[in-house]
Amino acid sequence: MKVRGRVERRDLEGGIWQLVAEDGKRYTLVGAVSGLQAGTQVEVEGTIDEGFGIAMAGPQLRVRKVRTA
Repeated sequence: MKVRGRVERRDLEGGIWQLVAEDGKRYTLVGAVSGLQAGTQVEVEGTIDEGFGIAMAGPQLRVRKVRTA
């Protein structure tokens, strides 16, 4: 799936990356997240992992590819 939105960094569990999608949904980003910057508008390609991660901050989006939107 592809999701467009804004990247946020949250200080939960040592720090997590989240995507606030254009429709308002929040996804915790896992996988290929190096180089992300908070506030950046991006399009993320990946898959949704069922359930919640350790931070319990929204469904996990396992990132395959990120591009600046």
